[in-house]
Amino acid sequence: MKFAEWKYALGVYLVARIALSMWAFIITMLFPIVVQNLDLFGAPVLAVFDLASSERYAYSREVDDAVLTFRVGDPGFVNDTQTASTWSLQTGRAVSGKYAERALSASPYSIEDIFPYRGIAAEGNMLLSVWQRFDTNWYLAIADRGYGTLAGDVHFPPLYPALIRLTSLIVPNALLAALLISNLALIGALRVYFQCVREQFDPTVPQRAVACLLIFPTAFFLLSAYSESLFLLLSLLSFRAMQRQLWLWAGMWIFLAILTRLQGVALLVPLAYALWRTRPFTHRGTRFVSAALAMSAILFYLVVRVLTGASAVVPVAEAELRARLALPVENYWYAVQTFASGKFVAVDALNFVVSALVVIALGIGWRKLPLLWNLYLLASVFVLTMRIVETQPLNSMLRYVLGLFPWFVLLGIWSRNIWIQRAIVYSSLTLLLYLSAQFVMWGWVG
Repeated sequence: MKFAEWKYALGVYLVARIALSMWAFIITMLFPIVVQNLDLFGAPVLAVFDLASSERYAYSREVDDAVLTFRVGDPGFVNDTQTASTWSLQTGRAVSGKYAERALSASPYSIEDIFPYRGIAAEGNMLLSVWQRFDTNWYLAIADRGYGTLAGDVHFPPLYPALIRLTSLIVPNALLAALLISNLALIGALRVYFQCVREQFDPTVPQRAVACLLIFPTAFFLLSAYSESLFLLLSLLSFRAMQRQLWLWAGMWIFLAILTRLQGVALLVPLAYALWRTRPFTHRGTRFVSAALAMSAILFYLVVRVLTGASAVVPVAEAELRARLALPVENYWYAVQTFASGKFVAVDALNFVVSALVVIALGIGWRKLPLLWNLYLLASVFVLTMRIVETQPLNSMLRYVLGLFPWFVLLGIWSRNIWIQRAIVYSSLTLLLYLSAQFVMWGWVG
Protein backbone atom coordinates (compact mmCIF):
# COMPACT_ATOMS: atom_id res chain seq x y z
CA MET A 1 0.00 0.00 0.00
CA LYS A 2 2.84 2.41 0.84
CA PHE A 3 4.41 1.79 -2.56
CA ALA A 4 1.05 2.46 -4.23
CA GLU A 5 0.76 5.79 -2.34
CA TRP A 6 4.23 6.87 -3.46
CA LYS A 7 3.49 5.75 -7.00
CA TYR A 8 0.29 7.80 -7.01
CA ALA A 9 2.01 10.87 -5.55
CA LEU A 10 4.84 10.66 -8.08
CA GLY A 11 2.39 10.10 -10.95
CA VAL A 12 0.17 13.12 -10.25
CA TYR A 13 3.25 15.24 -9.56
CA LEU A 14 4.78 14.37 -12.93
CA VAL A 15 1.54 15.21 -14.74
CA ALA A 16 1.43 18.61 -13.03
CA ARG A 17 5.16 19.26 -13.51
CA ILE A 18 5.21 18.39 -17.20
CA ALA A 19 1.98 20.25 -17.97
CA LEU A 20 3.11 23.41 -16.20
CA SER A 21 6.58 23.32 -17.77
CA MET A 22 5.06 22.95 -21.22
CA TRP A 23 2.71 25.86 -20.54
CA ALA A 24 5.60 28.06 -19.38
CA PHE A 25 7.51 27.15 -22.55
CA ILE A 26 4.48 28.06 -24.69
CA ILE A 27 4.19 31.43 -22.94
CA THR A 28 7.85 32.25 -23.55
CA MET A 29 7.45 31.37 -27.22
CA LEU A 30 4.27 33.40 -27.64
CA PHE A 31 5.43 36.39 -25.62
CA PRO A 32 9.24 36.51 -25.72
CA ILE A 33 9.17 40.23 -24.90
CA VAL A 34 6.94 41.43 -22.07
CA VAL A 35 5.83 45.06 -22.33
CA GLN A 36 4.10 46.56 -19.30
CA ASN A 37 2.46 49.99 -19.37
CA LEU A 38 2.42 50.66 -15.65
CA ASP A 39 0.99 53.36 -13.45
CA LEU A 40 3.12 53.19 -10.32
CA PHE A 41 1.54 55.43 -7.71
CA GLY A 42 0.71 58.04 -10.33
CA ALA A 43 3.93 57.67 -12.33
CA PRO A 44 3.45 56.27 -15.88
CA VAL A 45 6.25 53.77 -16.50
CA LEU A 46 7.25 51.61 -19.45
CA ALA A 47 8.70 48.32 -18.21
CA VAL A 48 10.06 45.71 -20.62
CA PHE A 49 11.43 42.26 -19.89
CA ASP A 50 13.10 39.86 -22.32
CA LEU A 51 12.14 36.32 -21.27
CA ALA A 52 14.98 34.76 -23.25
CA SER A 53 17.86 36.92 -21.99
CA SER A 54 16.33 38.33 -18.77
CA GLU A 55 17.26 41.84 -19.95
CA ARG A 56 15.26 44.54 -18.17
CA TYR A 57 14.33 48.07 -19.25
CA ALA A 58 12.39 50.88 -17.58
CA TYR A 59 11.52 54.36 -18.92
CA SER A 60 8.99 57.07 -18.26
CA ARG A 61 5.99 56.99 -20.62
CA GLU A 62 5.60 60.77 -20.58
CA VAL A 63 6.68 62.71 -23.68
CA ASP A 64 5.67 66.38 -24.16
CA ASP A 65 2.99 66.09 -21.46
CA ALA A 66 1.48 63.12 -23.30
CA VAL A 67 1.38 59.64 -21.75
CA LEU A 68 2.25 57.07 -24.38
CA THR A 69 1.16 53.45 -24.52
CA PHE A 70 3.63 50.93 -25.91
CA ARG A 71 3.45 47.54 -27.57
CA VAL A 72 6.01 45.00 -28.76
CA GLY A 73 7.83 45.90 -31.97
CA ASP A 74 10.71 44.31 -33.87
CA PRO A 75 13.38 42.58 -31.76
CA GLY A 76 14.99 45.21 -29.55
CA PHE A 77 12.28 47.81 -30.19
CA VAL A 78 8.81 48.90 -29.04
CA ASN A 79 6.20 51.05 -30.75
CA ASP A 80 3.87 53.58 -29.18
CA THR A 81 0.24 53.18 -30.16
CA GLN A 82 -0.40 56.92 -30.49
CA THR A 83 2.05 57.70 -33.31
CA ALA A 84 3.54 54.27 -34.22
CA SER A 85 6.99 55.68 -33.57
CA THR A 86 9.65 53.01 -33.09
CA TRP A 87 11.76 53.21 -29.94
CA SER A 88 15.02 51.43 -29.16
CA LEU A 89 14.99 49.51 -25.89
CA GLN A 90 18.74 49.89 -25.46
CA THR A 91 18.83 53.67 -25.72
CA GLY A 92 15.24 54.69 -25.14
CA ARG A 93 15.44 56.81 -28.28
CA ALA A 94 12.91 56.85 -31.14
CA VAL A 95 14.49 55.76 -34.42
CA SER A 96 11.50 56.53 -36.65
CA GLY A 97 8.09 58.16 -36.64
CA LYS A 98 6.82 61.42 -35.21
CA TYR A 99 9.15 61.24 -32.22
CA ALA A 100 12.28 60.35 -34.22
CA GLU A 101 15.46 61.31 -32.34
CA ARG A 102 13.49 62.00 -29.17
CA ALA A 103 14.47 60.04 -26.08
CA LEU A 104 12.33 58.70 -23.26
CA SER A 105 13.11 60.03 -19.81
CA ALA A 106 14.44 57.81 -17.08
CA SER A 107 11.84 55.98 -15.05
CA PRO A 108 11.20 57.42 -11.57
CA TYR A 109 11.39 53.81 -10.39
CA SER A 110 14.47 51.69 -10.92
CA ILE A 111 14.55 48.45 -12.84
CA GLU A 112 15.12 46.68 -9.53
CA ASP A 113 11.90 48.19 -8.17
CA ILE A 114 9.92 46.72 -11.07
CA PHE A 115 11.75 43.44 -11.72
CA PRO A 116 13.37 42.75 -8.32
CA TYR A 117 16.28 40.31 -8.30
CA ARG A 118 17.50 41.40 -4.86
CA GLY A 119 21.12 41.43 -5.96
CA ILE A 120 20.97 37.88 -7.35
CA ALA A 121 22.23 37.33 -10.89
CA ALA A 122 19.55 36.55 -13.44
CA GLU A 123 19.50 32.88 -14.45
CA GLY A 124 20.72 32.29 -18.00
CA ASN A 125 18.99 28.97 -18.59
CA MET A 126 15.48 29.77 -19.80
CA LEU A 127 14.12 26.46 -18.46
CA LEU A 128 14.99 27.75 -14.98
CA SER A 129 14.78 31.52 -15.43
CA VAL A 130 10.99 31.56 -15.87
CA TRP A 131 10.73 30.53 -12.20
CA GLN A 132 13.09 33.22 -10.88
CA ARG A 133 10.40 35.64 -9.80
CA PHE A 134 9.55 37.80 -6.76
CA ASP A 135 9.89 35.92 -3.42
CA THR A 136 12.21 33.39 -5.02
CA ASN A 137 14.89 36.08 -5.17
CA TRP A 138 14.37 36.94 -1.50
CA TYR A 139 15.07 33.31 -0.59
CA LEU A 140 18.07 33.08 -2.91
CA ALA A 141 19.52 36.32 -1.53
CA ILE A 142 19.14 35.14 2.07
CA ALA A 143 20.65 31.76 1.18
CA ASP A 144 23.59 33.48 -0.51
CA ARG A 145 24.32 36.40 1.82
CA GLY A 146 22.38 35.74 5.00
CA TYR A 147 20.07 38.17 6.73
CA GLY A 148 20.67 41.90 7.02
CA THR A 149 21.68 42.70 3.44
CA LEU A 150 18.17 43.65 2.30
CA ALA A 151 15.64 45.74 4.17
CA GLY A 152 12.79 43.48 5.17
CA ASP A 153 14.54 40.17 4.49
CA VAL A 154 13.99 38.97 8.06
CA HIS A 155 10.27 38.73 7.27
CA PHE A 156 11.14 35.47 5.48
CA PRO A 157 11.76 32.66 8.01
CA PRO A 158 15.10 30.84 7.83
CA LEU A 159 14.40 27.16 7.13
CA TYR A 160 13.81 27.29 3.36
CA PRO A 161 16.83 29.53 2.59
CA ALA A 162 18.95 27.39 4.93
CA LEU A 163 17.96 24.27 2.98
CA ILE A 164 18.78 26.06 -0.27
CA ARG A 165 22.25 26.90 1.05
CA LEU A 166 22.85 23.31 2.16
CA THR A 167 21.56 21.82 -1.08
CA SER A 168 23.72 24.26 -3.05
CA LEU A 169 26.75 22.42 -1.66
CA ILE A 170 25.67 19.49 -3.84
CA VAL A 171 23.75 21.27 -6.59
CA PRO A 172 25.91 24.21 -7.74
CA ASN A 173 22.95 26.23 -9.08
CA ALA A 174 21.05 27.82 -6.17
CA LEU A 175 17.84 28.30 -8.16
CA LEU A 176 17.91 24.65 -9.23
CA ALA A 177 18.55 23.67 -5.61
CA ALA A 178 15.50 25.68 -4.50
CA LEU A 179 13.32 24.10 -7.18
CA LEU A 180 14.58 20.64 -6.23
CA ILE A 181 13.65 21.19 -2.56
CA SER A 182 10.17 22.46 -3.42
CA ASN A 183 9.41 19.71 -5.91
CA LEU A 184 10.62 16.89 -3.65
CA ALA A 185 8.62 18.40 -0.80
CA LEU A 186 5.54 18.46 -3.04
CA ILE A 187 5.89 14.75 -3.86
CA GLY A 188 6.13 13.96 -0.16
CA ALA A 189 3.21 16.26 0.66
CA LEU A 190 0.98 14.61 -1.94
CA ARG A 191 1.73 11.19 -0.50
CA VAL A 192 1.03 12.22 3.11
CA TYR A 193 -2.03 14.21 2.03
CA PHE A 194 -3.51 11.22 0.20
CA GLN A 195 -2.82 9.01 3.19
CA CYS A 196 -4.38 11.41 5.75
CA VAL A 197 -7.54 11.94 3.72
CA ARG A 198 -7.96 8.25 2.88
CA GLU A 199 -8.02 7.37 6.58
CA GLN A 200 -10.91 9.79 7.19
CA PHE A 201 -13.11 9.46 4.09
CA ASP A 202 -14.22 7.06 1.37
CA PRO A 203 -11.67 6.13 -1.33
CA THR A 204 -12.92 8.67 -3.88
CA VAL A 205 -12.35 11.77 -1.73
CA PRO A 206 -8.50 11.64 -1.54
CA GLN A 207 -8.11 11.67 -5.32
CA ARG A 208 -10.55 14.53 -5.77
CA ALA A 209 -8.93 16.49 -2.93
CA VAL A 210 -5.47 16.09 -4.49
CA ALA A 211 -6.87 17.09 -7.88
CA CYS A 212 -8.48 20.21 -6.40
CA LEU A 213 -5.12 21.16 -4.90
CA LEU A 214 -3.12 20.65 -8.08
CA ILE A 215 -5.52 22.53 -10.35
CA PHE A 216 -6.05 25.41 -7.92
CA PRO A 217 -5.36 28.76 -9.66
CA THR A 218 -2.08 29.31 -7.79
CA ALA A 219 -0.92 25.67 -7.65
CA PHE A 220 2.11 26.60 -9.77
CA PHE A 221 3.66 28.06 -6.59
CA LEU A 222 3.90 24.50 -5.26
CA LEU A 223 6.23 23.68 -8.16
CA SER A 224 8.13 26.98 -8.06
CA ALA A 225 11.06 28.04 -5.89
CA TYR A 226 8.72 29.12 -3.08
CA SER A 227 8.29 27.67 0.41
CA GLU A 228 4.64 26.60 -0.09
CA SER A 229 5.36 22.91 -0.79
CA LEU A 230 7.72 22.58 2.17
CA PHE A 231 5.20 24.23 4.48
CA LEU A 232 2.40 21.98 3.22
CA LEU A 233 4.51 18.87 3.80
CA LEU A 234 5.50 19.89 7.34
CA SER A 235 1.90 20.80 8.23
CA LEU A 236 0.62 17.44 7.03
CA LEU A 237 3.38 15.59 8.88
CA SER A 238 2.43 17.41 12.09
CA PHE A 239 -1.20 16.28 11.75
CA ARG A 240 -0.06 12.76 10.96
CA ALA A 241 1.96 12.76 14.17
CA MET A 242 -0.95 14.21 16.19
CA GLN A 243 -3.28 11.52 14.89
CA ARG A 244 -0.81 8.86 16.03
CA GLN A 245 -0.10 10.66 19.34
CA LEU A 246 3.56 10.94 18.45
CA TRP A 247 3.87 14.15 20.42
CA LEU A 248 7.59 14.83 20.06
CA TRP A 249 7.36 14.40 16.30
CA ALA A 250 4.31 16.66 16.19
CA GLY A 251 6.19 19.36 18.10
CA MET A 252 9.21 19.05 15.83
CA TRP A 253 7.19 19.26 12.60
CA ILE A 254 5.35 22.34 13.86
CA PHE A 255 8.65 23.90 14.92
CA LEU A 256 9.96 23.45 11.38
CA ALA A 257 6.68 24.60 9.80
CA ILE A 258 6.76 27.90 11.69
CA LEU A 259 10.36 28.44 10.61
CA THR A 260 9.21 27.87 7.03
CA ARG A 261 6.15 30.14 6.99
CA LEU A 262 4.97 32.36 9.85
CA GLN A 263 1.38 31.22 9.27
CA GLY A 264 2.55 27.97 10.87
CA VAL A 265 1.68 29.45 14.29
CA ALA A 266 -1.89 28.40 13.47
CA LEU A 267 -0.75 24.78 13.98
CA LEU A 268 -0.33 25.51 17.69
CA VAL A 269 -4.12 25.61 18.10
CA PRO A 270 -4.85 22.01 16.97
CA LEU A 271 -1.75 20.81 18.82
CA ALA A 272 -2.96 22.38 22.08
CA TYR A 273 -6.39 20.81 21.65
CA ALA A 274 -4.93 17.41 20.72
CA LEU A 275 -2.69 17.43 23.80
CA TRP A 276 -5.61 18.42 26.04
CA ARG A 277 -8.27 16.04 24.73
CA THR A 278 -6.22 12.82 24.76
CA ARG A 279 -7.06 10.67 27.77
CA PRO A 280 -5.70 9.30 29.97
CA PHE A 281 -3.34 12.18 30.50
CA THR A 282 -0.17 10.10 30.56
CA HIS A 283 3.35 10.93 29.36
CA ARG A 284 2.97 14.47 30.67
CA GLY A 285 6.66 15.19 30.22
CA THR A 286 6.56 14.23 26.56
CA ARG A 287 3.48 16.36 25.98
CA PHE A 288 5.07 19.34 27.68
CA VAL A 289 8.22 18.99 25.60
CA SER A 290 6.11 18.73 22.43
CA ALA A 291 4.27 21.98 23.19
CA ALA A 292 7.46 23.74 24.30
CA LEU A 293 9.32 22.62 21.18
CA ALA A 294 6.56 23.86 18.88
CA MET A 295 6.28 27.23 20.62
CA SER A 296 10.06 27.68 20.77
CA ALA A 297 9.99 28.31 17.02
CA ILE A 298 8.41 31.68 17.76
CA LEU A 299 11.23 32.52 20.17
CA PHE A 300 13.78 31.28 17.65
CA TYR A 301 12.39 33.57 14.98
CA LEU A 302 12.29 36.57 17.33
CA VAL A 303 15.95 35.93 18.23
CA VAL A 304 16.77 35.96 14.50
CA ARG A 305 15.08 39.36 14.26
CA VAL A 306 17.13 40.67 17.20
CA LEU A 307 20.41 39.36 15.79
CA THR A 308 19.77 40.85 12.37
CA GLY A 309 18.93 44.27 13.78
CA ALA A 310 15.28 44.31 12.70
CA SER A 311 13.51 47.59 13.34
CA ALA A 312 11.07 45.83 15.68
CA VAL A 313 11.51 42.54 17.50
CA VAL A 314 7.81 41.70 17.16
CA PRO A 315 6.81 42.56 13.57
CA VAL A 316 3.79 44.69 14.46
CA ALA A 317 4.71 47.02 11.59
CA GLU A 318 7.12 46.51 8.68
CA ALA A 319 7.56 49.87 6.98
CA GLU A 320 9.87 48.52 4.27
CA LEU A 321 7.15 46.07 3.19
CA ARG A 322 4.29 48.54 3.85
CA ALA A 323 2.72 46.00 6.18
CA ARG A 324 1.32 46.01 9.72
CA LEU A 325 -0.73 43.80 12.02
CA ALA A 326 -4.43 44.48 12.61
CA LEU A 327 -7.65 42.63 13.37
CA PRO A 328 -8.93 40.57 10.40
CA VAL A 329 -12.09 42.67 10.19
CA GLU A 330 -9.92 45.71 9.38
CA ASN A 331 -8.30 43.81 6.52
CA TYR A 332 -11.67 42.89 5.04
CA TRP A 333 -12.90 46.47 5.47
CA TYR A 334 -9.78 47.74 3.73
CA ALA A 335 -10.60 45.40 0.83
CA VAL A 336 -14.15 46.76 0.65
CA GLN A 337 -12.83 50.33 0.66
CA THR A 338 -10.39 49.47 -2.13
CA PHE A 339 -13.18 48.08 -4.28
CA ALA A 340 -15.41 51.08 -3.55
CA SER A 341 -12.64 53.46 -4.64
CA GLY A 342 -12.22 51.63 -7.94
CA LYS A 343 -8.46 51.38 -7.34
CA PHE A 344 -8.15 47.63 -7.50
CA VAL A 345 -6.90 45.00 -9.92
CA ALA A 346 -8.14 41.51 -10.75
CA VAL A 347 -5.83 39.86 -8.21
CA ASP A 348 -7.32 42.00 -5.42
CA ALA A 349 -10.77 40.68 -6.33
CA LEU A 350 -9.52 37.09 -6.45
CA ASN A 351 -7.84 37.46 -3.05
CA PHE A 352 -11.13 38.70 -1.60
CA VAL A 353 -13.21 35.99 -3.26
CA VAL A 354 -10.99 33.11 -2.15
CA SER A 355 -10.79 34.53 1.41
CA ALA A 356 -14.58 34.72 1.56
CA LEU A 357 -15.00 31.24 0.08
CA VAL A 358 -12.70 29.69 2.68
CA VAL A 359 -14.68 31.31 5.51
CA ILE A 360 -18.01 30.22 4.00
CA ALA A 361 -16.70 26.70 3.41
CA LEU A 362 -15.51 26.49 7.00
CA GLY A 363 -18.99 27.38 8.26
CA ILE A 364 -20.87 25.06 5.92
CA GLY A 365 -18.45 22.16 6.15
CA TRP A 366 -17.63 22.25 9.86
CA ARG A 367 -19.27 18.89 10.57
CA LYS A 368 -17.70 17.20 7.57
CA LEU A 369 -14.11 17.50 8.79
CA PRO A 370 -12.25 16.25 11.88
CA LEU A 371 -12.26 18.88 14.63
CA LEU A 372 -8.46 19.26 14.53
CA TRP A 373 -8.64 20.18 10.86
CA ASN A 374 -11.43 22.68 11.52
CA LEU A 375 -9.43 24.31 14.30
CA TYR A 376 -6.42 24.61 12.00
CA LEU A 377 -8.49 26.12 9.20
CA LEU A 378 -10.12 28.60 11.58
CA ALA A 379 -6.83 29.63 13.20
CA SER A 380 -5.15 29.93 9.79
CA VAL A 381 -7.83 32.26 8.43
CA PHE A 382 -7.39 34.48 11.50
CA VAL A 383 -3.58 34.51 11.26
CA LEU A 384 -3.49 35.12 7.51
CA THR A 385 -5.93 38.02 7.57
CA MET A 386 -4.39 39.93 10.47
CA ARG A 387 -1.56 41.30 8.31
CA ILE A 388 -2.45 44.31 6.17
CA VAL A 389 -0.30 45.30 3.20
CA GLU A 390 -1.08 48.87 2.16
CA THR A 391 -0.62 48.21 -1.53
CA GLN A 392 -2.95 45.19 -1.69
CA PRO A 393 -5.88 44.15 0.53
CA LEU A 394 -5.82 40.52 1.72
CA ASN A 395 -2.38 40.31 0.18
CA SER A 396 -1.40 36.95 -1.34
CA MET A 397 -4.37 35.03 0.06
CA LEU A 398 -4.60 33.29 -3.32
CA ARG A 399 -1.22 31.73 -2.56
CA TYR A 400 -1.46 31.30 1.19
CA VAL A 401 -4.53 29.06 0.99
CA LEU A 402 -2.34 26.40 -0.66
CA GLY A 403 -1.27 25.48 2.86
CA LEU A 404 -4.86 25.02 4.05
CA PHE A 405 -5.29 21.37 3.09
CA PRO A 406 -8.70 20.95 4.85
CA TRP A 407 -10.16 23.51 2.42
CA PHE A 408 -9.23 21.26 -0.50
CA VAL A 409 -10.68 18.24 1.29
CA LEU A 410 -14.00 20.07 1.47
CA LEU A 411 -13.77 20.81 -2.24
CA GLY A 412 -13.06 17.13 -2.81
CA ILE A 413 -16.14 16.14 -0.81
CA TRP A 414 -18.46 18.61 -2.53
CA SER A 415 -17.13 17.77 -5.99
CA ARG A 416 -19.07 14.51 -5.80
CA ASN A 417 -21.80 16.68 -7.29
CA ILE A 418 -21.08 16.81 -11.03
CA TRP A 419 -22.11 20.48 -11.33
CA ILE A 420 -19.89 21.56 -8.47
CA GLN A 421 -17.11 19.44 -9.93
CA ARG A 422 -17.42 21.15 -13.30
CA ALA A 423 -17.51 24.61 -11.71
CA ILE A 424 -14.32 23.85 -9.76
CA VAL A 425 -12.47 22.29 -12.68
CA TYR A 426 -13.40 24.85 -15.35
CA SER A 427 -12.81 27.93 -13.18
CA SER A 428 -9.64 26.57 -11.55
CA LEU A 429 -7.94 25.46 -14.76
CA THR A 430 -8.79 28.70 -16.56
CA LEU A 431 -7.39 30.82 -13.75
CA LEU A 432 -4.39 28.50 -13.32
CA LEU A 433 -3.39 29.01 -16.96
CA TYR A 434 -3.92 32.76 -16.73
CA LEU A 435 -2.18 33.37 -13.39
CA SER A 436 0.78 31.10 -14.14
CA ALA A 437 1.28 32.92 -17.46
CA GLN A 438 1.18 36.24 -15.62
CA PHE A 439 3.76 34.94 -13.14
CA VAL A 440 6.13 33.86 -15.92
CA MET A 441 5.76 37.32 -17.47
CA TRP A 442 6.57 39.08 -14.18
CA GLY A 443 2.98 39.79 -13.23
CA TRP A 444 2.29 39.94 -9.50
CA VAL A 445 -0.35 37.33 -8.66
CA GLY A 446 0.49 36.51 -5.06
